[in-house]
Amino acid sequence: MKEKAAILLMAVYLFGATNACQVLKLPLLVTHYIKHKQESPYITLGSFFKMHYIDAQPFDADYAQDMQLPFKTTPDTFCLNAPSVVPVVPTIDFSAPAYRPVLQPIVNEIVPLSLATAAIFQPPRV
Repeated sequence: MKEKAAILLMAVYLFGATNACQVLKLPLLVTHYIKHKQESPYITLGSFFKMHYIDAQPFDADYAQDMQLPFKTTPDTFCLNAPSVVPVVPTIDFSAPAYRPVLQPIVNEIVPLSLATAAIFQPPRV
C-alpha cells in the first residue's frame, strides 16, 4: 500500500511540477505522424521531427495541430523556490592571538648532571 501511495504522489509531483505532462501528448504525435505519412508516403520519422521541431514552424492549415505536439509549448507557469537554509559567510580573523605565558609546574628544580649529558649528539667517549 505504501508503494502505491508513493508512486501516486511521485506521479502527481512529476506531472504537476515538471514538463512530464508532455508525455501524455504522445498519442497526438503518433496520430499527426500517421496523418503526414498518409499525405506523403515517403516521409521518414527523422524528417517529421526535423520539420516539426528543428525547422521554423510555418503558419499553415495544421498550425494548431502542430502546436499541440509534445514539447512544442510549455505552460506559462513560474516557480521560484526560496532556499530554506540561509548560507552563512565565514569570517576569517587575521589578527595574532594574544601571548599568554603558560607556567609549567617544575617537579624537581635540581637537574642531575647525568641527565644533562644524556643528549643524542654527544662527543665520543674514551
